[in-house]
Amino acid sequence: MINGNEMKKLAQFLSFFIILSFTANAQKVGLVLSGGGAPGIAHIGMIKALEENNIPIDYIAGTSIGAIVGGMYAMGITPDEMIGILKSEDFKNWMKGEISPLERYYFWKNDPKPTLAELKIRFDKSGSIKMKLLPSSYVSSAPMNFAFIPLFAQANALKDEKFDNLLVPFRCVASDVYNKQAVVFREGDLGNAIRASMTFPFMFKPANNDSTLLFDGGIYDNFPAGVMQKEFRPDYTIGSVVAHNTPKASDDDLLMQLQNMIISRTDYSLPTTNGLLLKFDLAKVDVFDFSKVDELVKIGYDSVMKHLDEIKSRVERRISKQEMNLRRTAFKAKFPDFKFQVPDVKGVDSLQQIIIKRYFKTQHIEFGLEELKRSYFNLISDQRLEEVFPQTVFNAATGQFDLKLNIKNADTWKVQLGGNISSGNCDQAFVGLTYQNYKKLGLTASIDGQLGKFYSGASVSSRLDIPSKQPWFLQANVVTHQFTYAADKFPALNQNETYGKLAIGFPLTMKGRLELGMGYGFMSDNYNPENISESKTIDQLRLGSIFLKAESNTLNNSTYPTSGHNYRISAQFINGAYTQPTNRTDSWFQYRILSDQYFQISRKFTLGTYAELTFSTQGLLPDYAAAITQAPSFQPTLFSKAIFDEAYRANRFGAICLKPVYGLSDQLQLRNETYWFLPYQSILRSADNSAYYSQPFSTSHWLSETALVYDFKVATASLFANYNSASAGHWHIGFNVGVLLFNPKFKE
Repeated sequence: MINGNEMKKLAQFLSFFIILSFTANAQKVGLVLSGGGAPGIAHIGMIKALEENNIPIDYIAGTSIGAIVGGMYAMGITPDEMIGILKSEDFKNWMKGEISPLERYYFWKNDPKPTLAELKIRFDKSGSIKMKLLPSSYVSSAPMNFAFIPLFAQANALKDEKFDNLLVPFRCVASDVYNKQAVVFREGDLGNAIRASMTFPFMFKPANNDSTLLFDGGIYDNFPAGVMQKEFRPDYTIGSVVAHNTPKASDDDLLMQLQNMIISRTDYSLPTTNGLLLKFDLAKVDVFDFSKVDELVKIGYDSVMKHLDEIKSRVERRISKQEMNLRRTAFKAKFPDFKFQVPDVKGVDSLQQIIIKRYFKTQHIEFGLEELKRSYFNLISDQRLEEVFPQTVFNAATGQFDLKLNIKNADTWKVQLGGNISSGNCDQAFVGLTYQNYKKLGLTASIDGQLGKFYSGASVSSRLDIPSKQPWFLQANVVTHQFTYAADKFPALNQNETYGKLAIGFPLTMKGRLELGMGYGFMSDNYNPENISESKTIDQLRLGSIFLKAESNTLNNSTYPTSGHNYRISAQFINGAYTQPTNRTDSWFQYRILSDQYFQISRKFTLGTYAELTFSTQGLLPDYAAAITQAPSFQPTLFSKAIFDEAYRANRFGAICLKPVYGLSDQLQLRNETYWFLPYQSILRSADNSAYYSQPFSTSHWLSETALVYDFKVATASLFANYNSASAGHWHIGFNVGVLLFNPKFKE
């Protein structure tokens, strides 16, 4: 017979045994994710399969892409949400270092130049000169710098500087290349830690942590299984490896030799027998090809499913997907709202600090994430700033995020080199020198020249930006240039201009600006109208103008765009005094409306539309040559810009176009542009070389160009064939490599 005390002891023993048994069965599972670039998207599929089958994930350690995936999961982002992020245009932009034209502040945009390379020159305080030809990284860090704020800042605010306080305790690894050692992040700024872990050398700018430059963790530890074991000691470890050690370099493979020197060999094994190692053979997937998201997720998912019985037999503990979602919801419910105040600015002088802070001033004392994004991209659009690095720290006392901006001014001087090679007469060489200074007033000044068979010219320009509640600029430029056209009836046509313009500009929302100004210049047209042995000057004149131009431009490429729009409205009052062949003075108005926009129909197919309307009240000049050379022209394609085609010149005309574009890859496109040109009245030549108008809408013409285009980011290469209904030969085939841009004509 058991007495009361014995019963009590038995109950205590049974309770202890039950608790001990429960504790023994409550295995902790660690997940180790390797680096490896885009193939690491397979990590998401692996996590998705584990979660759907109720396998717990208690700890995560990752390197590079493993740090990105692991960090997102650790802060409560679901696998499906991760897939959405990786498929988004925002992710593509910050991995490519591209800023969408929709986010750029068009007010700051300078006139485009045909630049292929820049030599940056800086004079430091000691008077020494520092020159830099190569960029510090292949892609810009600007979009990534901002992207990590909305992605990680709120979770960062909850953890009290410790990664153990995330939804899932987390570690990631970066590389200190100076001390040649791995750096394990277990606390600090979550976004900065992940940013450091994924900073692939030369691809991204190194992260700066307390004056120590940090690079991709894969250099010294691409599979942090040892970190997992040391930091968390899980009962069961699942490793996901999407990388491999670089092979031994041959004597003629410089790139592989460099990798052998920089990257240490990684032990892709688990330091414990109680675990499962999943290795993926994804060598055929490019490290930076993030387009195969669904395919890679499936590979990771299927790999777990093949080993699911083994995992379940080793891990008896379960956590339902519903319970995991409740934990996520509870964790995210604690996220503070995004509220910011005027930032603390570092790295620039006191005057610049005042100017920069104005970008972040709103009607309210505090502002939200969208206002921060708009102000940030507004600021980095200024080419006089090399980098703007934003940091946020949550202030529990105010309930707001303290915003800090570390600013680095761009180099003072830039030497620009560029040009173009073509099958026609558009070979060009370009050289320019730009000075920029951002003190009390922002100043940009440049001088440049171009030399080629078709176009030669030089320009001097300066722009002074006036900081105020409503910013505005004052711009002056002087241009002298010559166009030597190929033409059937004007075999030696040269158009020469020398002019100066003064304008003031104001922003029109984020995407546009308004310019008003005046100009004065000299023009002359020289050609052989009757195939005589010497060229004859047929027209000389002096021009003065007052102009207004409103433009909104978000096109992603100046030559072969595939997205965005360009809307432009311009109006000019022009007074012209002809000095040869006869004295004559005319005054007229000229208006132009242009719309060029692109619509994304599918992932690979884009449809562009173009429309232009030009209206000039200029009277018909009596001499046909003068009338046709002074008439506004329609030259929409690269090939047509170098051709003097009388059929596409008229004082009043309209034009429309459809531009289907098929993306064969991110950089290769096949496109067609078919334009229909309709003059109100064509300018015709009589037997005595005088000019007269045709009947209204009596003629029309069309031209079409099909091109295979490869975008090198700084230049394009195109192979094209075009058809011109008004040309004697009709068909033309050619190629073009480089950047082909000219200074605008006086009347444009």
